[in-house]
Amino acid sequence: MSPNFMQEQLSFAYVRAVVFRSGFRLSEPVKDDHGIDGTIASYSRGMGRVDFQLKSTTRYEIRNSEIVYQLRVEDYNRLILEDDLPRILILFIMPDDDNLWLSHSADELCLRECAYWVSLMGRPRSDNTSTVQVAVPLANVFSPDGLRDLFSRLPSGEL
Repeated sequence: MSPNFMQEQLSFAYVRAVVFRSGFRLSEPVKDDHGIDGTIASYSRGMGRVDFQLKSTTRYEIRNSEIVYQLRVEDYNRLILEDDLPRILILFIMPDDDNLWLSHSADELCLRECAYWVSLMGRPRSDNTSTVQVAVPLANVFSPDGLRDLFSRLPSGEL
């Protein structure tokens, strides 16, 4: 199994755990996802839903309370589109050493390190040829509390 495939699957496990612990629903696209890896929705009417693209990486830089990440330009240009359904980028950062990605004992199952989110909607289109540098605020932790906060901001269009 390739390290990239393992990273992808562990990042989805992280997202699933956070979404379900938060009391929300998760659906993943079956076919031609157009750059969308899934949808998080509330069971409560009127609370909304949000599409997401999920990336995992061991290569990132922290600068000025933000994670600086190189996102493929085609992914960036899909995430900036404004439409009726908000969309976010979820970035799961992982240790360089793949032996540290997951640990297990009788008391816990631990995924390292953490995921963060950012909305890129409304940003200008990029004409770059390969990647676009994006900044993901360290304050936007993708956690149960962070996800509930994100959903509380949806009705007002704050994303």
